[in-house]
Amino acid sequence: MSNIEEQNLTEFLLEVKAKMVNITTSDNEAINEITSYVLSNTGKFIRSKIIFLYGDEIGVKKSKLIELASAAELIHLSTLVHDDIIDEADIRRNKPTVVKKWGIKKAILYGDFLYTKTFQALNSLDNIAIANELIECAEILIEGEFNQIKIKSDNLISMTQYYDVIEKKTAVLFSGILKCLGIELSLPQKDLEDLKQLGLSFGRAFQINDDLSDFEDSKLTGKAEYKDLSEGKLTLPVIFLMEDKNESEQSEIFKFIDSGNFDAVKQLMNDTDSFNRARAEREKAIGNCIEYTKRFIKLDRLDSLKAFLEKTLIA
Repeated sequence: MSNIEEQNLTEFLLEVKAKMVNITTSDNEAINEITSYVLSNTGKFIRSKIIFLYGDEIGVKKSKLIELASAAELIHLSTLVHDDIIDEADIRRNKPTVVKKWGIKKAILYGDFLYTKTFQALNSLDNIAIANELIECAEILIEGEFNQIKIKSDNLISMTQYYDVIEKKTAVLFSGILKCLGIELSLPQKDLEDLKQLGLSFGRAFQINDDLSDFEDSKLTGKAEYKDLSEGKLTLPVIFLMEDKNESEQSEIFKFIDSGNFDAVKQLMNDTDSFNRARAEREKAIGNCIEYTKRFIKLDRLDSLKAFLEKTLIA
C-alpha cells in the first residue's frame, strides 16, 4: 500500500475504535473499566481492515463501513471474552484475560454486555438485511463453540469436523462481513455468493495460519507457544499427524499432550509432513481468496490486495 493508503486505513481504524467506545459506554464504571482495558488490547483489527480495503474498492460509503466494522469487531470481542472463560485462558495478546483479571462472574456478564450493545447497534442500522446477516453470524459462532466442546470431549476429530468448526467459529464472520458489503450495494445474488466464498476462504486460511503459529515462537506471533495444544484443541497439523498413526501411536501422542510434553509432539510433526500438509492447505485457501478477489478488484489494485492477503495469512 502507498503512504496515502496506509494513512487512510489508519484513520479508518481510529474512527472504528471511536465508534466502538461510543457504542459500549455505560453508566456503570466497573463496565467502563473493563471496556477501556479490552479496547486497549484489540489486536490487529483484521475484520475492519478487510471491510475497508474491499468496501472502499467496490464503492461502499465510508460511514457505512465504519458502522459495519464496529459491529463486526464487537461481535468478535464478545466471542473472545466467552472463549477465554470456556478455555480457562489466562493470557490473550500477552495480557491477562478478562476472566483472569476480573473473575468468571464479571467476565460472563461483560461478554453478555458486549453482545447486547452490538445488537443495539445492529438495530440502528438502516439496512435490516445487514443486521440480520450479522445476527445469523453470531448464532453460528455460538453453534461452532458447542461443536468444538463436543469434539474436545471425543478426543479425535476428522477433517470434515475440523473444517465445520473453523467455518462456524472463524470463517463465518469474515464471510458475513464481505457479504454485507454486497448487500449494502444491492449486488446480484451471484456476487453475494462470491463475496461469501471469499470470506470463507479467508477465514480458512486465517485459522490454519493460527494453527501453525501454535508451534512458533511467541515473540514472533504474539501468541503463546502451544496455547491451543495446552487447551486440548486439535489443530490441523496435529490432525494430519494423527492420520498417519495407528491406534497405539495415537494413544502415545495423547499421553504427550496430557502430560504437557508438547516439544515431543512438535518433534513428531517435524519428522513427518504434518506441517507441510497444513501449509499446503493454507496456500490453497489463500489461492481461493485471490481468485475471488479478482472478480471484484481492478487489475491495477490487485497486487496491493494480494500483498495484504499474503502478509496477513502467512505467519
